Amino acid sequence: MGILTNKKSVLTLLTLFAGGFVPIHLILLSFGYSEYYKAQAIGPKIIRVAHEFAVPYLYILYIPAIIFLIWVIIYTKKTYPDLYRRIVVGLGAGAIATIGLDWIRQMGVLEGWLPADTPTMFGKMITGSNSFIRYFWVGQFAHFFNGASFGLIFTLVFGRFHTLKKTTLVAISWLLLMELGMMVGPPMGPMVGLFGVRYLWPQLFALTFVAHVVHGAILGILSFYWLKEEDNTWLWPFLKGVQYS
Repeated sequence: MGILTNKKSVLTLLTLFAGGFVPIHLILLSFGYSEYYKAQAIGPKIIRVAHEFAVPYLYILYIPAIIFLIWVIIYTKKTYPDLYRRIVVGLGAGAIATIGLDWIRQMGVLEGWLPADTPTMFGKMITGSNSFIRYFWVGQFAHFFNGASFGLIFTLVFGRFHTLKKTTLVAISWLLLMELGMMVGPPMGPMVGLFGVRYLWPQLFALTFVAHVVHGAILGILSFYWLKEEDNTWLWPFLKGVQYS
């Protein structure tokens, strides 16, 4: 049976898109629209302009993706337990790992090493509001959903490796790839310069680097212990239905 005619494989790819790429690209594309397309520099206006893009994205992709993700979790629990396990472990481990990242990030906020508080920036961009009650919880959800999405992508694409060390190192490498993207892409790259050279070098880069290492380490450790040996396959053999042996 071909991959695209295998129901579990199709669900896996749709989950990877809806639970991984859709939430992450809300931030990337909204700020990219503001910074590159509308040529907005650092400041309050960049968030207002990003909001213009975020609103239709929310209704067309973001909210439907969340609804689909909830449905696929419920559906796969009994139907495809191996896919269900990868989904819930990825989301759970990614969200918990975000707490570790936040512990480092908050120190940067307090020291002024970051140009803005990330959840606050996300919340204002999504809601278009400066009301703390409105933007705070929305921003926290978007921030942790992003972290959970990185975990979901990791478990769906890489699964689990034979050793704790390798699983953790690959997870850290995955998050450092995200660190690279954050340092050169929107919103951080255009806002503060590549790797923060126009804002505070090297503190900003060092802070975010360590934060993503911590995030990756927690993600790798939890994924190794929460997944099973049968999950020791990466995405392609998983889609093909190749069993671990």
